[in-house]
Amino acid sequence: MATPLADTLRRSFDELLLGAPQFDATGNLPNMVVYPVFPTYLAPDPPDVVSLTQALRRGVKLSDTGIVTQVHVDNPLPTAVLVGESDILVGPTQLRSVQFSCLVPPGRRASLPVNCVEAGQPTVYQAEFTDATACPWYLRSYKLEQLGRHGDNHQHRIWDRIKTYLQHTGTVSSTQDVCAIFDRFGDDVNKLSQVFPLHPGQVGCVSAVAQDLFVEIFGDPEMLEERYDDVLSSALVEAVAHPTRKVTPTSQVDGVLDELVEASRSSKVVHNRSLRDSGRTQVFRKGAITGSGLVSAGHLVHLSAHKRCWGTGRPFSDQLPHLEAERAQRTSDHAPL
Repeated sequence: MATPLADTLRRSFDELLLGAPQFDATGNLPNMVVYPVFPTYLAPDPPDVVSLTQALRRGVKLSDTGIVTQVHVDNPLPTAVLVGESDILVGPTQLRSVQFSCLVPPGRRASLPVNCVEAGQPTVYQAEFTDATACPWYLRSYKLEQLGRHGDNHQHRIWDRIKTYLQHTGTVSSTQDVCAIFDRFGDDVNKLSQVFPLHPGQVGCVSAVAQDLFVEIFGDPEMLEERYDDVLSSALVEAVAHPTRKVTPTSQVDGVLDELVEASRSSKVVHNRSLRDSGRTQVFRKGAITGSGLVSAGHLVHLSAHKRCWGTGRPFSDQLPHLEAERAQRTSDHAPL
């Protein structure tokens, strides 16, 4: 019998530490603070898993089936491939976004559940996807909410959501391409990403953006290292596209993982029929929290979650002395979660 997701998360989180807050002390980005997450120890034999981006460079094939909600994957590698929640698949066909995290075993062919995130572009049957890139958290959080509510995503609602998102951010795309947000704000995202460097041994981060918390955690540091640029860009683009001078305080961050455990006690399994034996993804939703966790052989492989903290934001300038004190303290001795 499978272990409940909440028990797996509790065991995993008990072995994590919250690092020093990272922020732009000059005030050029007053609506984002990132808290890196570290393991208390490193496993001697990390799982043999590569990210989808690396896998595509090493021979994994992704192809358009001609069906909006399915993409074919062929993994000839001797290692498993992590296809992350909301990874955006790029190629000479309409963009797709992975519905939920999946683990593709070595030597396996399978279908991946996806959503179209480019309404104005037709499908091209058997066209190959050549890259995977970040999805903005605005869309990711909506997809997680829909999975938590219904166990599925309604395609027309996703198209409507993207249309509204592009309009609100002043982003123009003739095909309603969600990645156009990075074309519009990419220079700022690239410049500001230097404020939030990856640290050795880091396995995840909690990103406070305005009055939202975006959480992403992986089972080992190498996986985050491969994916960190996308993890950061997914949150950072929201801070740039929706400027404000308020951000959620540290007091809301310190207890968020405990809240995720409690929220995950009412979780539901989302199925990928062709990959049932390679891991299990469960989605959860409670109050202001939504999330998903991919577990394989009793270990957490990938977690992504969102918490709305509306009404808790405070001016960054008022929090700066406390943030600087927290950074000094946690740099010398990591505070346990």
